[in-house]
Order: sequence, then structure tokens, then C-alpha cells
Amino acid sequence: MKIHTRVASAAAITLAVAALATACSSGGGSTTTAASAPASSDAAGAAGAVSTSSSPTLGTIIVNEAGHTLYAFEKDTTSPPVSNCYADCAAKWPVVPATTNVKGIDSSLLGSVTRKDGTKQLTIKDHPVYLFAGDQAAGDTNGQALKGVWHALTPQGAEIKTPKA
Repeated sequence: MKIHTRVASAAAITLAVAALATACSSGGGSTTTAASAPASSDAAGAAGAVSTSSSPTLGTIIVNEAGHTLYAFEKDTTSPPVSNCYADCAAKWPVVPATTNVKGIDSSLLGSVTRKDGTKQLTIKDHPVYLFAGDQAAGDTNGQALKGVWHALTPQGAEIKTPKA
């Protein structure tokens, strides 16, 4: 019976080590991945669904599966798409991973950009897309017009330039 217990313990340890190694390797070890975002932001560590929602102050906007607003950064470029939000910026503005699970947005507007760490970030009409760590609940738009460079997006991929009401 001792042999069976040892075999079972060894198997459990091997599985735990394999799971830990897999989890650690998926983050890429870079500060620009969604894993570096504050735990309170719903940073979509895996590519989740993206859809539209109605905001009382901004109209129809793009949101993630938790209902958190997606934003574009004016300091990014769209031709070609390039993300310029890394390090401290990416901690406050977690990237939205590329996904094909999108509803209510023309698929021809969807794409991705490869970040410096090799991860793929969702683009909508060539805008790299982010969440804002300061948005705590579905429907929050606390990042809208922040510092004049962050803007929620319409389903057509246009930046909403109006300040948050």
C-alpha cells in the first residue's frame, strides 16, 4: 500500500508542477501583458467576447464580456496599427487580447497588432484597444477623455471625442 501512496503522491506533484509551469509560461514574463494589470480591472486575460452597449452619456460603445468600456489611445498609430502603451501605461490601461468572439461590430473592422512582447492585441478600425483599470463596474466610462488622449469607441471604430458628461 505504501508504493501506491507514493506513486499517487508523485503523480499529483508532477501534475501540479506541470500546471504551474504552464501558468507561468503563458504570461511571457513581460510587464505589457494583461497579467500585469491590477486585479480589480477585468483585464480579459484570455480573449473574451466583445460587443456593444448603450452608455447614457456616450451613446453606443464597445465593451468586453463583463460590460467594461473599451478605449483607444491617441498616441497609438493606426496606419499601420502600433500600440504605444507599455509599462506603467499598460498597468493602468490593460490591453484587450485579439479575439474573433465579437458581436455587433462589422468583422471587416477587426484586426490585431503584435505587441513588443509578441502578444496579439485587438484592433478595431486599426485602433489598438484597451480597458481602463479605473472602470470598476459594467457601464463605467471613467477613462473617457482622460488627459484628452483616451476615448471610448463606437461600433464603427470611431473615437468618441466628447468629454465624459
